[in-house]
Amino acid sequence: MFGEDKPAPQREEIISFDSEGKQKAPKAANPASAKEVSKALAVDAVGSFVDQLRETASAKGGVLTLQDIDRMQSEMAAKVNEIETQMEKAFEAYAHANERFRWTPERREVFYRLLVKQFSHMFKEPVARKSVCRRMLPGFFMALTMLLGPDVVETYQSRCRGIVARLKSEHGEKTFDWDLYYNEKDALAVAIDAELLIAARFAEYDKRTSWFMTLVNSNLAPVQDGGSEAVQRWELAEPGLRRMLDALLANLRKVLSSEKGRERLIKRHGGETVSDALKTLKRIVTG
Repeated sequence: MFGEDKPAPQREEIISFDSEGKQKAPKAANPASAKEVSKALAVDAVGSFVDQLRETASAKGGVLTLQDIDRMQSEMAAKVNEIETQMEKAFEAYAHANERFRWTPERREVFYRLLVKQFSHMFKEPVARKSVCRRMLPGFFMALTMLLGPDVVETYQSRCRGIVARLKSEHGEKTFDWDLYYNEKDALAVAIDAELLIAARFAEYDKRTSWFMTLVNSNLAPVQDGGSEAVQRWELAEPGLRRMLDALLANLRKVLSSEKGRERLIKRHGGETVSDALKTLKRIVTG
């Protein structure tokens, strides 16, 4: 899917993927992608400031004084370093994701396979506003890397590679079937942990979905020769994203529906993370 391991390139270039995720010939870097990522980050930062304005104004009956604004400016100035660090980490994750897609064989990306399996049945549907298309996968993987962080992703990848290696050892390389992996208890545990973190990141649903769609749509895989006009024109829209998230997080919803499941995840990830995830799951249903 992503080609074979190669030495790092001497000049910046990006690798294209067809609608099946297979590597095509390299082409010049697409500055629009970086621009869109920058825009998405800026929107997040501005949105946070606007939210603070609204909360303060609401607490004061809808009126802000000059003193209020001066105080908020000082508070924001104190957070500049924190915002700068967050943006640096985001761009590092973005660059890291790009490198992974250029040089890492698809068979090693078993963690991504595990998550995509949750909604891959949607790829068989007719292409429409409420559907998803395989063209989304490069941007989807980049978004996951940025949402979870490259270190967390690599931890999950390592755990999943170990599970696959064990299953191949137990069942034999020739008789190994990916369904064994998808239904393995330890693999499902990894998926639930990841799904919880993903859901928690969507607690501020409107801002996060806008960011996610921007990133995916600026990194769509090229259309294969003979691809339909609908596939060529397809972009991820909120109805399709909401359905995709509902499928991706279906197992998480089941776990959180039981008191025992909630307690287990609270113990592993904290009450705030679980609360944010529940907020997202509710929003996905209500729209």
